[in-house]
Amino acid sequence: MTYTVLACKRDLKVEVVPIDKLRPHEKGSALYMKLIRKELLKDGMLRYPIIADEKTLVILDGMHRWLALKSLGCTLMPAILVNARRDPRIRIGTRRIHRYQCDSNIKITVDKVFSAALSGHLMEPKSTRHFFPFSKFQQINYPLRLLGRREPQDVSAYLAKTTEKESKAALEEWLKEISEELEFLTSARDQVEKEQAEFLNRVKSLNDIGVL
Repeated sequence: MTYTVLACKRDLKVEVVPIDKLRPHEKGSALYMKLIRKELLKDGMLRYPIIADEKTLVILDGMHRWLALKSLGCTLMPAILVNARRDPRIRIGTRRIHRYQCDSNIKITVDKVFSAALSGHLMEPKSTRHFFPFSKFQQINYPLRLLGRREPQDVSAYLAKTTEKESKAALEEWLKEISEELEFLTSARDQVEKEQAEFLNRVKSLNDIGVL
C-alpha cells in the first residue's frame, strides 16, 4: 500500500498514514498523553512524525502523539516508515542507556513487539526503547487542520490504568532515565578527552626526540 509522501529528509520519507491503520505495541500514560495533547492544541501543529514499521504499521516511537491526535479526532498521521525486521541498525532496549550499552538480559525482540501490537495484548507504558540510525527529531511542523477531522475518539483502551500519583511517579522515573543517559555520556566524554590528551602527549614526545 502506498501513502502520500509528505517530505523526504536524508533518505527518510515522511508519509501520511490513516491513523486507524497504525498499531501501538504498548499502553500509554493518560497524564503524558494529556500533556502532548495540550502542546498540540497550543501549537496548532505536529512538530515531529512518529516512526512505524512499514509492513505492519506497528508504532515504534511516538505512541503518545498517536494517542493525542486520535483523541482529537484526527484521521491522518505523519510517519517515518522503516523496515524494523530487516534493518540491523534498528535495535530495542528497555532503557535509554541501552543505546550505548548492550544488555544480554533483554528478552524483547522485534517479533515480540509485533506480536503484542497485532494481538492487542499491549506491553506496559515505556517498556521498550527503539534506537534508529537517524535522529527521531525530524521536524515537519505539520498543521493539525491538514490531518483530517471527525468526532474525538475514545482512547482509554490503549491507556494503562494508573492513579494520578502513579502516573506522576512514572514521569519522574522517565526523567531519571534521561539523567542516567546524560551522566553516562558525560563520563564517556571525560574518558575520551583524557585518552586524547594522553595520545597527544605521546605524539609530542616523538616530536621532541626527532622521530616525527
